[in-house]
Order: sequence, then C-alpha cells, then structure tokens
Amino acid sequence: MGVLFESATALLDRRRLTTVWLPVLVFVGALGTVVVAGVGWGAARVWWGGLGTEGSSALIVALALLTILLGQLLAGCRTDLLRLFSGYWPALPGLTWLGRQMTARHLRVHAGRTGGDPTLFLGYPRRADRVLPTRLGNTLRAAEEHADRYGLDGVAAWPRLYVVLPEQFVAAFSAAATALEAAVTVSVLGAGFALLGGGLAAAALPWYGALACVWGGIGVALLGYRAAARAAVPYAQLVRTAFDVHRFALLEAMRLELPPSFGAEREQWLQLGKVWYSGWPDSDRASALRYPQPAEPAEVSGPHRPAAMVPSGASRQPGPATPSPADAPPAVAAASPADAPPAVVAPGSAGQRRPLPVRAVALVAVLLLGGVAAAAAAGRADGSPVAARSLPAFHVLTAADVRGRPDGNSLGRYTVRAVAKGRPLRTRELGPKLPDGVLVGRSIVALPAAGLADRFGRGARVTLVVVPAAPETGPAAPPERFVDVLVLDRLDRDPYPLVVAVPNTRVDRLLALTAGGAVHVVVD
Repeated sequence: MGVLFESATALLDRRRLTTVWLPVLVFVGALGTVVVAGVGWGAARVWWGGLGTEGSSALIVALALLTILLGQLLAGCRTDLLRLFSGYWPALPGLTWLGRQMTARHLRVHAGRTGGDPTLFLGYPRRADRVLPTRLGNTLRAAEEHADRYGLDGVAAWPRLYVVLPEQFVAAFSAAATALEAAVTVSVLGAGFALLGGGLAAAALPWYGALACVWGGIGVALLGYRAAARAAVPYAQLVRTAFDVHRFALLEAMRLELPPSFGAEREQWLQLGKVWYSGWPDSDRASALRYPQPAEPAEVSGPHRPAAMVPSGASRQPGPATPSPADAPPAVAAASPADAPPAVVAPGSAGQRRPLPVRAVALVAVLLLGGVAAAAAAGRADGSPVAARSLPAFHVLTAADVRGRPDGNSLGRYTVRAVAKGRPLRTRELGPKLPDGVLVGRSIVALPAAGLADRFGRGARVTLVVVPAAPETGPAAPPERFVDVLVLDRLDRDPYPLVVAVPNTRVDRLLALTAGGAVHVVVD
C-alpha cells in the first residue's frame, strides 16, 4: 500500500496533492463507507475476503486511478468553480432571484465602506455597480480592480506580470492560492456528497442515515466556503502587493522605459492595455508606450593619427615597423599589430616598403565629406523637410517633428510609414492634411475590405456597413453601420488592404465582427 501511495503521489505535484487528490480520496472513501454500511459490515468482510490477494490489489489500483482521474477533472474545472463561488452564476430563474437578493444584502454593507473600516475597504470594490452576490467574489474583485489606480487593467496584466515575479513572492503567493483552492475543493466535494451520498443512503440506509449524509455534506460545503472566503483575504492582499511593488518588472521585461511621473505611468499602462486588447494604441499616443530610443552615435573630437602610421625611415629597415602601445594615441593604445592596416609596397622596389600617403588620403576624405555635407545642406536649403526624430506610422506632423525649412505642406500631414530620424519626409510617405485633433480618441485598424481599396483615397471619411456572415442555423444577423470612419492608407496586399481610424467606442465591436475575415465589408 505504501508503494502504491508513492506511485500515485509521484504523478501529482505537492500543490495538486493537497488541494485536489487528498480531498477526492476522502470523498470516495466516504461514499464507499455509505455503501458498506448499507450492505452490512459482515457481508462486506466476506466479500473482500473472497476477492483474494490479486482481486483486492486490482480493486485498490482501480480506486487509486479513479481518484486521480476525478482529481484531474476537478483541477481542470478550478477556474470555473472559483467563478461560481464568486457569484458569476448562469441566468437561471432561481439563481437570478437569489443573486439579486444576496447582492442587495452586500450593497447595504457596501454603503458603509466610506466610513474608514479597512475590512470593508479591502473586501468590496469601489463602485456599487461592481458588487457581487458573494463575500468571496467581492474580495477577489476588490483586489482585481486595485490595479486601476495605476491605469492598469488587472485582468489582462496579471498573467503577464506573474511570469516575472520574484521566486520568493511566487512561493508566498502559491501558498495562499493553495489554501484558497483547497477550501473551494472541499466545499464542492461536500455539496457533491450531499447529493450522491444522500442518494446512496436513501437507497441503502434508514431515513435518519440519509438525512445525516445530506446535512453532513451541506455542513462541509458551508464550512469549506467560509474557509475559502477567509483564505481569499491574504490571497487578495498578495495580488495588490504584486501590482504595487512589482509592476515595473513587467515593463523592464518588455524592454520599455520606466515612466517619469504618475501621470505618464497611467497613460503608459492605458496604451499597453489597448495593445493587449485591440492590438494597437491610440494613434496620437503611441509614444506613451515608451519604447527605448536608439542611442545617438558618439561624436569624435580632437585630432587622431592612423593606427599604422610608419616613420619615414621605416622603408630602410629590414622588416615592417610596428608602433609600440606607448607611442600610440589613446584610441589605439590597446590595438594589436594585426589590427593595423598593412604598409604599402612601393612599385618597382621589391622587399622595400614606404609609408602610407596619409595626407593625400586625408585630403580626399575631407573633400568627399565636404561634398556630402554641402549636398545635404543644399537639399535642406531647397526646402526638403527632414525628420527631427524617429516618427511612427500614422503620426500627424508638427513643427517639432520637422527639421530644416518645411515647404508649408508638410505640417498637418501624417506619416503612412515609420520614418527614421534624419530621413527626408517624402511626399509618398505622407498622407493628406487632417483637421486638428481628428485622430484623438481613435484607434487604427486594418480591415479585410477586398475589392474596395481602389474606390477611395487617403483621408476619405466613409461609413462602413458590416454584413456578418450567415450562420449555419438561425437567421442572419442584421448589418451594422460604423459612421465617421477615416481612411488612412490603402495597402496592396490581402486580406487587410484598408487601414482606417475608428472611434474608440466602436473599435471593439468592429474587430469582433471582422475577426477571421468572416464578414463582407461594403461602403455606404
């Protein structure tokens, strides 16, 4: 039996062993006790003796495998069970009425939340419309919305933040989660025993035995729920601590710059949330994501000598001369002789070397660099605007974005491609001028509008009529209209040839309808 126990527990980690398998083992044992009590203990001993060693061993193995299978199924439903205990109930007539009554009771308690009681402050969400029917659900929701104070969406950020938490914190959090999950499992199995054990007892035991099984299961379920509600308090506190203390670890893992102020942090998390949900930030606030800027190349100042400058008398030496590290300039003092350019062999004098014509090479380089600089200056003098910084796609140009003398037509236009710092702003890379603030409050998305990209140009304001695909069963959904959609670009590739700016209030619905390209988009 000990070997069997070790083999079974080897299949489960310590957390699942505590939270799932041991409660399931007790549950199956309790059901077996009801069955044995129904048939009689003497008859059960006779039946067990008749199985023999092989039969009893096979039965024990089968029961162990059954408990492991039930534990795995129960662990797979862990999230759904926790939501059920939190108060997310299906819309059934009886449950709907019960949910309203329990929510009203918690609303009366929530009304005293502003009185300074820390228990109410930590156990209930801030807004009354967010109150749930159960104490457990309100505790977890209050922790979930704690990240809102930083502009952070707790539901979307938590799975991303958890993978970068330090090991010491993860160990403490796992212990709190284990206590919560174990209490929920015990409560569920208690309710299950009230049903299954009560049914078996009603068929095999007297009425008082069935009543004891039913009320015993209900009592275990209630005690398990109370334990879960108490275990949710330290669990929720650790969730708050993760957001308060370790949220910047997520930014560092994403290679983003840390915000310099509280307002900048809220805007950065807000735009990251839009990237996580819709795949694109607000077009005029993309810089709030705080991607690291490329480092500027260091400017070289002061005269430098070539690393392989050879003295004038070197050609009369038996071999090539190499400057010593002490004689080299600071920039090349650590260079090895292999890194230096080789000496040039003079034509017609085998075995003799002469120094590199440094002055001639330097003069040619100066002339070339001067010509390039003069050409660049002439280009800027001609009025060609140059990007003063790295510009993202679909960015409306302002005076701070342009270096040189703008031609008057660049400002107010928007980029359709990303432009690196110092690159000229060509006409084909710019869209038409837009009214001031027209991109504020809009999100940029690409649509599967095949066959429509050639019907209108950049800057057109259209109304989209989205006709959902007909379902296999049931009537087709009516078409939906999306007004005041701004066309920003037309692409040459399918299936997303059209880039548009949509009001933020409607972008989620538009993305839901066009997901997978299962719709037909026409222009009204």
